[in-house]
This record gives sequence, structure tokens and C-alpha cells, in this order.
Amino acid sequence: MFSLLPEDDEELRQLQEQLRRGSRDSFQLLKNFPENPICSITVDEAARTLMIVWKQYATQVQLRFIHETLLRMIRAHGVCKILGDDTALPTVPLEDQEWIAQNWMPRAMGSGLRFIANKPPESYFGKLSIRSIQALAPPDLQFRSFEELRSADGPAVG
Repeated sequence: MFSLLPEDDEELRQLQEQLRRGSRDSFQLLKNFPENPICSITVDEAARTLMIVWKQYATQVQLRFIHETLLRMIRAHGVCKILGDDTALPTVPLEDQEWIAQNWMPRAMGSGLRFIANKPPESYFGKLSIRSIQALAPPDLQFRSFEELRSADGPAVG
């Protein structure tokens, strides 16, 4: 299994500790990162793509742990694209929207991320959240939305 916690990463270790004290879903996230109640994550190394399927709402600690671990996966697998099925994502709180766009995305780009494609959420507030993240995101990060994820296969990346 992919090593989630480098020894020198205090922030990720603190998130892990908070998850251990959290809900059953948080414990499952720690126990089986690629397939947990909040999201499922797969890597297509040939396409240099991470696929994320959101299943439900994520608390701030869960969301940040997922994103910090995704950052390590981007580095470890040479990922340049993320493909997200956001259909079941109900919302992302404003503070987390800002953190993703202004903190996490620049670090992900520094690790090689160049392109994000998604299938938009079904919920109204989920759609607003994703639009807000995209509006706040670094201008060099390319975004596209698709009604069907198979339409997003093989997006061109410079």
C-alpha cells in the first residue's frame, strides 16, 4: 500500500490523530484510504491521472487529510491530472474552498498537477462550492466540467 505518512510531515500526522478521535467514517478513511465512506481514489499511472469519486460530505479534517494525501500521491505517481466525480458532493464550506484553492492547489501545481476535470455535483450548494473553488484557483490550473466522465478521458495537457 502507498505510504500515507512520511516521518517528517507533522501536519499530516496531526490530521491523522484528529481522525483517530473522530467518527466511524474518519476511522475507515484511515484504515482504507483508496476506498472509504467519503470517497474512492484510484491512480491510472499510464494516464498520470488520479480519479476521485466523492460519496458524501467530508468534515474539514477529513477533507484536508484527503487532499494532503492526494498531494503525496501526485508526487509519488507523477500525476498531472485529476478527474473527479463530484456528483454526490453536497457542499464544501467556504473556509475549505479557500484552503483548497489558495493553499492546496498551488502546492499541487508545484508537484506537477496541471489539469482538473470533473462531473459537477447534483446539489445546488455543491455546484456553488465547485464554482467558487474554480474562481479562486491559480490561473495556470486548467479546469473542465463534463456531464459524463467518459467525455473527460485523455484531456490534453501542455
